[in-house]
Amino acid sequence: MEVKQMCLYDEICKKMSNLPGINFAVMINNRGRKISECKSRSIPLETDEKKLEMLFMETTLDMSMRKEFDNSFGKISAIVSFRENTTMITIPHQEDLMLLSVEPGFDHNKIVQTAYGYLTTRLQEKSLIEIPQVA
Repeated sequence: MEVKQMCLYDEICKKMSNLPGINFAVMINNRGRKISECKSRSIPLETDEKKLEMLFMETTLDMSMRKEFDNSFGKISAIVSFRENTTMITIPHQEDLMLLSVEPGFDHNKIVQTAYGYLTTRLQEKSLIEIPQVA
């Protein structure tokens, strides 16, 4: 992955994590590895990094398996999982995924639309800007 896109993902995750109700925003690559992460809670829901790695890999595998039905049902725009302590939102973007942890009760549709807005406009705006390479 290019450094330019990683910096953009960092910026997008930061913007998403600053929204009310967002616990964390993570970008995951197609192998289930974390690309970028921003946490907004002072006390994270999960502190075990190995468990978080497993969550990211499971999320990627789940999305990959669901793609089998894209021809029949259409492409996935987002997956929303309602849990007792959080709402998990997975949003595909190109070959990567955005994973959001949201406090229960927040409008998941609005959050998905906001994420899509950041993903599409920020990447289009910045695609022509070159980020200098650090030696």
